[in-house]
Amino acid sequence: MRKNRKNNGKKERIVMIASSVFVLSALTLTGIYMQAQNTKSKDDGYTIDFEALENNTSSKSQEIAQNKKTEQAAEPGTSTAQNGSTTGRGLSLEDDLDYMPMEAGSSLVEIPGLTDGILEETEKPGETAAPGETEKPGETAKPGETEKTGNEQKAKETSAKKTVVTKELHFAETDGLLRPLEGETLLPFSMDSSIYFSTLEQYKYNPALIIRAEEGTEVLACAEGKVTDIFEDAEIGHAVTMELGDGYEITYGQLKEINVSVGSYVNPGETIGKVSSPTKYFSVEGSNLYLKLTADGIPVNPESLFR
Repeated sequence: MRKNRKNNGKKERIVMIASSVFVLSALTLTGIYMQAQNTKSKDDGYTIDFEALENNTSSKSQEIAQNKKTEQAAEPGTSTAQNGSTTGRGLSLEDDLDYMPMEAGSSLVEIPGLTDGILEETEKPGETAAPGETEKPGETAKPGETEKTGNEQKAKETSAKKTVVTKELHFAETDGLLRPLEGETLLPFSMDSSIYFSTLEQYKYNPALIIRAEEGTEVLACAEGKVTDIFEDAEIGHAVTMELGDGYEITYGQLKEINVSVGSYVNPGETIGKVSSPTKYFSVEGSNLYLKLTADGIPVNPESLFR
């Protein structure tokens, strides 16, 4: 019985050892196989064969050395290639390149930061300078060509025309005013007491001078000034306001056919416009010129300044 047990124990150990060896062998083979597959999957055709590259470099060096020997044996000035074609002295750079070398700055090569200015200055093949372009020192412009100086002069003249002219205006009551037109006073300037307005049928203060005038009568500028506003008002109709300087402003009302514009300068005696038909506020009084003068916004009697 004991002998059988010993035999069974030996068999079991042998089976376990054999099983362990088999399992280890299987695992080892599996690992080797997986490693081979992993290496193959990583090599997608982009693996560099350094040994082949080194051999190729060595072969290329030998070829260059051989070409140099051939060049020394050939006559000065020419060298014969293996295919029978004749090239210039020595091997040119084109023999080892798949493209034609080009100089930096040529119209075919663009190098950012290096050739930007050069490419702009280089003329394209076939282009010629147009008439009127910059001439070389000492040359005289040919008849019919436009000179650069002439173009610059025209540009300056055009610029001068576009420049807005400004004037410093000054006015004092001692300078006086021109009469804008001939006519009697219809309603006087009155800020001390009220006066009667026939159309309105009421008394009120009058900050302006109302001068009787026939419709169509020309209205002249009383003083030099700058037109600051052209507007329409229900009471005084179409009107023009001008700045005289030193805080003085003058307004011409009841106008039509106005021939000045905002921002323009008007000299004394120039026509501003014509008297229009009266508004409904002056229908009883009839056609007239509304003339208002102010100093820093305070009404001034213009009639006292007529000269």
